[in-house]
Amino acid sequence: MGIALPVLAGFFLWTGFAPLEFALGPYIGAALLYRSIIDRNLRDRLIASTFAGLIFFLPLLHWSSSYVGWVPWVSLSLLQTAFFSLLALFAWRRGASSAFLFASLFTVIEIARMKWPFGGFGWGRVGHTQVEYLSGLYSIVGVAGVTFVVVTVSTLIVSMQVKTISLLPIPFLISIFLPLPTTNGSIEVVAVQGGVDELGFDYNKRALSVLKRHADATEASTDEVDLIVWPENASDIDPLRNQEAARIIQNVITQTKTPLLVGAVLREELGPKNVSILYNESNRVESMYIKQDLAPFGEYIPIRGIAEFVSPEARRVRDFQSGSEWINHEVSGRVFQSIICFEVLDDDFIREGLSRAEFVVAQTNNATFGRSPQARQQLQIVRARAAEFQRDFAVVSTTGFTAHVNSKGETVESLEQFVPGSLEMVLETREERALASRIGSWAWIGIFLVTLAVNRRSVFSR
Repeated sequence: MGIALPVLAGFFLWTGFAPLEFALGPYIGAALLYRSIIDRNLRDRLIASTFAGLIFFLPLLHWSSSYVGWVPWVSLSLLQTAFFSLLALFAWRRGASSAFLFASLFTVIEIARMKWPFGGFGWGRVGHTQVEYLSGLYSIVGVAGVTFVVVTVSTLIVSMQVKTISLLPIPFLISIFLPLPTTNGSIEVVAVQGGVDELGFDYNKRALSVLKRHADATEASTDEVDLIVWPENASDIDPLRNQEAARIIQNVITQTKTPLLVGAVLREELGPKNVSILYNESNRVESMYIKQDLAPFGEYIPIRGIAEFVSPEARRVRDFQSGSEWINHEVSGRVFQSIICFEVLDDDFIREGLSRAEFVVAQTNNATFGRSPQARQQLQIVRARAAEFQRDFAVVSTTGFTAHVNSKGETVESLEQFVPGSLEMVLETREERALASRIGSWAWIGIFLVTLAVNRRSVFSR
């Protein structure tokens, strides 16, 4: 069996993500992948799915090599490819039932990558790529459901199931006419992108430098708003323990007379905590959310002995302590939730966190990934979440992209990457929940088990 089809499949899957963001790419990639493993033996299917996975994940995740070398990047890509290779387990044939099974397995594999190991890594999901054209569908079936729909369309085309394909526009038509949840008001927010002295792991090498940058960028914005938001790690020194950091924050609040949401790192005996602190206009801590879903190998090191042997940079990482619950913030009578960096990745985790939120603040620090496409890929994910939960997002980053993403997943406005500044936005607030916010991962696992039962005789025959 030639490898041209699986190589092209992996390439076109990759084109759906930044920097290209070619929305048709995942359709072509899924179709080519399915075509390359139809009526093949196990060995050929395994070769095809592995090549497709490598060609997909190696360029997609190249940003993970930023400042740490090739070993973490290749290791992560190989791990994700191992999940992809599970597509080879079944004997695939032309036909609608086999096509639906392939789409459901593809979706479940994405969910598995999102969950395992070490809390999972749900990066590079087809459902992140279609906000531009399928925005309304997200609020019905969620990110996982969009993956299922895209892969189903692709596999049915390969199987020449014209009659079945003709039924697929139904959910799209429903999504077009489905109204947005009623807005119950709006809130004015300024998101501050203060920048850093240098990109990389030494972005905070000079004490208080990042904090002062964000204070300066805030003071340059004089408009009266309801809330000012700073990104993850904006306070590079613990503001609850360091008097100078506390003074800088107090001066900003005194000058603006506005509540301030600060991303900070608390230095505690058991280990640091990545937090989001809401100060009220009187400079008192109103609420504090501690990041729960820590990034493996970034904020803590699993299997540390092996990790340090593979990459000496792992020695620089001191294990963070995770929070144990969601803490909502409230400003001007509006309840909102802050999510920190990679917490945006897990469907079930974020669904729980946004259950009461009327709008969302996504705080992130992208300085450690340099000028790679990581920040824009992360913005793709946030846009998908905004459309899925039908909530406006204020996205605020140290270096970009800082943006206003509305409840349709559209980027209303954004700041230029790596340029300090502030972005004023009017966020619509909503209390009603989207249908997708009630669908958990188990629903898609259930669909997979049903389609597997229907195909049980054919898929295990070779």
